[in-house]
This record gives sequence, C-alpha cells and structure tokens, in this order.
Amino acid sequence: MPSGPFAHVCLLVEDLDRAVEDWTKILSVVDPKQLDEPLVRYDEFEGAEEGSMRWATFVSHHGAEIQLMEPAPESHLGKRLAKHGEHVHHICFTVDDPADVSRRLAEQGIAVSGDLNTDPKFPWQAWNWVLPQSVHGTLVEIARPYKAVDGRWEDGSA
Repeated sequence: MPSGPFAHVCLLVEDLDRAVEDWTKILSVVDPKQLDEPLVRYDEFEGAEEGSMRWATFVSHHGAEIQLMEPAPESHLGKRLAKHGEHVHHICFTVDDPADVSRRLAEQGIAVSGDLNTDPKFPWQAWNWVLPQSVHGTLVEIARPYKAVDGRWEDGSA
C-alpha cells in the first residue's frame, strides 16, 4: 500500500510489456525500493467504463506507485490513446470514504463524476473521479485504500 493518500500515477501506454521494461530500468536507478515487491499485474481485465485492458503497478510502501494501462484498441481508452498518444491518464488519492470526500468536494464547487464506481472483482473497492476542468488537466481518482498481496490487490483499509 502506498505510504500516504497520494497513491499512484497512471499512464496510458501502447505496449505494457515494453513500458514495464522501461519503467523497471528507470526505477532501478531513481527508486530501487519500488522494485522490491512483485508487480501487481492483470493481463486480462475488464473495466466497467474503460473496456478491456492489461495493466501493471509497481508497488511502493514509501511513496506513490507507478501504474501502467494498455487498453484494447477498440475500447474508449484505446481510442483515446490512438488519438492523443501515451500520456498520464490520472493520479489517485486514497481516502476511507470516497462518497463523503466526493460530496465535500462538490460542495466546494469542484466537478466530480456522478455515482461511485465499483467492480465485482474488487467488492471492497469504490472510487470516483474529480474531473479535469477542476484540476487543470488530468483526472484525479478518489479511491478506497488498497494493498498488494502476492501480486494482487486487496482491501487496504483494515
């Protein structure tokens, strides 16, 4: 689990294997501790809004994690990747109650997406998005805490 509420930076990539290889080289120089844990990797993942994808996360217990997503070409994110190239998709902060944080942000005039997102593969997880117009460019994910266990995600709030 990341060491603080700033959990990860997520990049849309064209080739997950190449991106993992390149980021392994980068992290071996700038943050070798981030290579101590096995990658959390899903080679077949079906996101609700995002469509099918492959993704991997370099786990960090001392700072923010690096997450890489390779969307299927025909998916919404695949079309976005084809149009804009590789780029930061979102940054993520973890909070105990994403619904309450989303409500409080909206009360401050911050644009958030509607209802919380959930996924049956991760029944403990819920997240919402702070929209780009309020954060000056990229999406911000507000999610429940998570932790890596044997290369998979588990509930990190316990």
